[in-house]
This record gives sequence, structure tokens and C-alpha cells, in this order.
Amino acid sequence: MRYVVVGGGVAGVCCVEELCRLCPDDSVVLVSAAKVLKGVTVVARLSRTLEELATVERQLDELPYPNLTVVHDAAVGIDTGAQAVRLASGQRLPYDKLCVCAGARPKQLPPSVFTTSTAAPGQSSSEAEAERQCQLAAMKARVLTIRDTDSVSRLGAQLAHATRVAVVGNGGIALELIAGLSGVDVTWVMRHEHIGDAFFDLDAAQFLLEELQRQREQGQLQDQQQGHLQGLQRGQQQQGQVQQVQQGVQQQQGQGQQQHQHQQGQQQQGQGQQVQQQGQAAAAEPSGSAAASPTKEASQAGRQQLLDGREAIPVLGHAVGPHWVQQLLPAAVVAGAGGRVSTLHHGRVELKYGCEVASIELAPQPDSQADGNAGSDAGSSKHSPALLLTLTGGEQVPADLVLLAIGVSPALEWVPARLQRAPDGGLKLDRLMRSSDPCIFAAGDSASCCWAATDSAHWFQMRLWSQARAMGVYAAHCMSGVQDQRGADMAFELFTHATHFLGHKVVLLGLYNGQRLDGEPHGDLISYSRVTEGPQRTFVRLLLLRGRVQGVVLIGDTGLEETFENLILDQLDVSQYGPSLLDPDFELDHVFD
Repeated sequence: MRYVVVGGGVAGVCCVEELCRLCPDDSVVLVSAAKVLKGVTVVARLSRTLEELATVERQLDELPYPNLTVVHDAAVGIDTGAQAVRLASGQRLPYDKLCVCAGARPKQLPPSVFTTSTAAPGQSSSEAEAERQCQLAAMKARVLTIRDTDSVSRLGAQLAHATRVAVVGNGGIALELIAGLSGVDVTWVMRHEHIGDAFFDLDAAQFLLEELQRQREQGQLQDQQQGHLQGLQRGQQQQGQVQQVQQGVQQQQGQGQQQHQHQQGQQQQGQGQQVQQQGQAAAAEPSGSAAASPTKEASQAGRQQLLDGREAIPVLGHAVGPHWVQQLLPAAVVAGAGGRVSTLHHGRVELKYGCEVASIELAPQPDSQADGNAGSDAGSSKHSPALLLTLTGGEQVPADLVLLAIGVSPALEWVPARLQRAPDGGLKLDRLMRSSDPCIFAAGDSASCCWAATDSAHWFQMRLWSQARAMGVYAAHCMSGVQDQRGADMAFELFTHATHFLGHKVVLLGLYNGQRLDGEPHGDLISYSRVTEGPQRTFVRLLLLRGRVQGVVLIGDTGLEETFENLILDQLDVSQYGPSLLDPDFELDHVFD
């Protein structure tokens, strides 16, 4: 049997590893356009079906299977009649069974969004076109599409010179990205009415915003304290320098009295007093520029603010703390700040709800910079104009950098159109992960599990790493014909996802946001939520349909994952307990007795 898997991401690597394990005597070929493969590792098992995962990267030759061949090439087509994959190099790979795990491409803004200025009077058509292309290049160099850690790692050079950033999108990548943007002012543009619409309802989103504002205030206070301490240290250093000057003057005075006449000594003493007075005046004022340390008035204001916690925090938009991009971004922010103490701040975050980007153009340059160099050094906001975003509501937002995280589309342009697609663009699959061609399977972002709506009461598809892993493993079982023996389809009994958003552990179980429940009578749906106060606040939200738990959102370390997982799977009627289910003193284990 000849198995071919296209794609070196999580789904493809998991599928290949499982095929090699299940079929050690068969040929397995992995086609990867990238030199680095991405897999997953289990960080923690939280319950029977819930695992916390982390991605791992490996080189092409690091998969230790003797029956595996790794081909570093890009798939450009499939000859379904001859059962062969066509590669960019011209090679053809025959297969008996093929699994498409080609991932997805990030969505882009339409070209019509980018607006250029009209041609100047007297310009020829060629000159006007060259100017237009120059402007487009300058704008697009500042618009980065964010998909994963690979694309985030390219932000450093851009952020080093940015002070204003616009983030467009409201999914998981946008949430994580917002967390990592420290030291710049951020405008967060989303078409929804609350943050994290794909993951949270309004109550959960509000809880996160409250937590993030609290973190924001703590961060601002720490920044002020740090800046004040650094200002004091600079003052002490300056005082030491003044004392050294005074000692030098005194030594000069003594030498002058021994070597010169009394009149010359008096003259030198007068000069020494003048230097000493200048040194004392310097000691009375903080040293350095305004960007390096606070002025006397600013220091006094800062001390007064530190005495009053509420006064210490200016009125800002919603802001967040660092998370998974923290290791990638602060170095760039510090580099861009030139080491200035005054830039040690979290920056403000302003939210723009219910809108999208209508147009992007280059902001007008000051006269001193209007030298026609819009296309030069396009990546540096210090030497080229900022962008001006116009939102669908008409509001204009300036930004040095625009970060897009507006979703993904399956990367299936190379797959023949005769293979049936689902409405979301993925390959339409049956319960055994087969496409409309029974020899071609799919997993991960390339797959659309249309069967889930009828075959699984509490599982639905989201394009997540955790689901890519489960699909890759299950596809391997289906390709090798052992799906009924291995129980891999248990991963499709219950939607589970464990992650961290904005510094908080988040667990999502079942139909946590009411997915597929729109047609149910309103009176049959009940939602309970609880916020536990304390140093580590937590949020719990239950969704019940006719007294049975359908979905759960857990934010923070609640320790309730396994209990609510069992309540969803067992479908016990818990209507008699009502909101007591969320009482911290209620013994949930008694429900199963």
C-alpha cells in the first residue's frame, strides 16, 4: 500500500506518524513545502477527552520511521485518474490513498481597500503609474497578515519603529496578538460587538475585559514606579558626578595657592566657586533629556499619582497584558524606543466595535518630509508616512502598522474542482474522512466535517491545532482500515479546547456558545454564570437545554473540567439544582450519585 500525505503541519505530521506506526510494512510519503515540520505534544491531560497541547517544530529528517520518505516540494495538482500527485519540480508521486492536509491561507484585505492619491498635474501616465505603485508598495509593506508564530516572528523589525498599531480581527490570533503588543498604542478593529466573538458570549467577554483592565492598571502602576526609581537613580548618579567636580575644583584651588601669587589664587578660587555653583544648580535639577527622565514637575506629579491608585491610571481604552508573543515583541519595542525610560509603558488599546476597514491610504506628510520618498524605507515609520485607515462607519484611524488576523481559507487551489467542496471552502468529507473521491482523504484546515451536525451532538468543527491533531490521527485510522478498533473517533464525541487567552487559562467544552441551538425554544435554554472573586478571579458559565448541560466556558484555574465534561457526556438532568450548580460550596460529585 502506498500512502501519500500532503502538508507538513500538525494534521499532516500526526497523520504520517500514525500511518507509520499502524502500517510499518507499507510505504508512507510526506510532501512538505516547508523545511520545518509542525507537530504537537501533550502538555497536560485535564480530563478523559481534554488535553492541553503545545506545538513543536522538527526538521524534515527528524521523523524516525524507516518506512517514511519525506519530499521537500510543493504539490501543484492531483491526477485522480492515474492516482498521482503532481509536484512543482515536475515529479509525480503515485498513491493508493492520499490525505490532503495542506492547511489554510490567511485572508487578505481586497485590493480595492488600498487607495492611492490622484496624479499630480502635468504627470505623464507612466509617471503616475510609477507613483501609484510606489504608494501601494509603501502601504502594503506596513500591512502584515498574522496567521501563526511564523508570521508573528517577522513583526520585530516593523515594531521597532512603530508607535501606533491597528489590529484588525477578533479571533484567537487577534486575542493573542493584542496581549503581546506592549509599548505601543493599539486600535483594535472588529466587526463584532464584543471581543472574542468566536469563543465567548458577552458575559465572558466582559469578564476578560475587566481582568485585562485590572492587569492594565497594575502594569501602569509598575511602570510609573519603575520610571520614578530610575529617575532617582539618575539623580544619585548626577549628584556623584557633581561631587567629583567639586573635589577636582578644590584640588585645583590648593595647587593654585601653592604655585601662583595670592591674586591669581583668588581668581582661580572665584572660578572654582562658579563651577561649584553650576554643579549645585545641576544637582538641583534632574539630568538627561525629557525623554530619558521626568522633569521636576513630572516627578512630583508621579509621586502624587503613586499615592492615589486611582489617579495613577489615566483614562485609557481596554488594554491587555503579554502572552505568547511576549518573547517575540518586547525586544523590538525596546529597540524602537532607543532605550528611553519614558517608553516603558503598556500603551493604550482602543476598541472599535461593529466595523471593518473600508480603505487604507498614506497619511499626508508634513511639508518637511514631503519629498516624494513614500516608497523608500517603507518598513520604517520614522522615515515614511503613517497609514490612515477609514472604517466603515466613517471614522479615521492613523497607524504606523496594520496587523491582519481576519481568518483563514483552506489552501486547496491545487486540488481538482471535481472534488466536492463544503460552503467554507474545505473538502467535504464523510464520517470516514473521505472526500467525494474514495481514495482521497483530508484532515485539518483542508477538511470540512459536514457529518458533525447530524452524527455528533456535542462536537463541531473549528480550525484549531487540537482538532487538526485529532483529525490527522483519525484519518490515518480510516486510511488503514482500523478506525473501528482504535476508538480514535472518541475525539469527535465532545468539543474540547484548552488554551490561554490574554494570560488566562480558558477551557471550552461542548456547545459552549450555543452552537447549533438557535432553533431550540427560548424557554428551554438556561444559562448560569459565576464569577469567583479573589487574587485569581475565575469565570464559569453553563448552558443547559431542558435541564441538561450542553456547553461550558471556564476561565481561570477552576478545576471543574472533568466534572462538567462528564455532565455533558452523561446528559444527566440537573434542573433540580438550578444555579446551585455553580455554588463553590456545592458538591458537584453528588450529582452522579
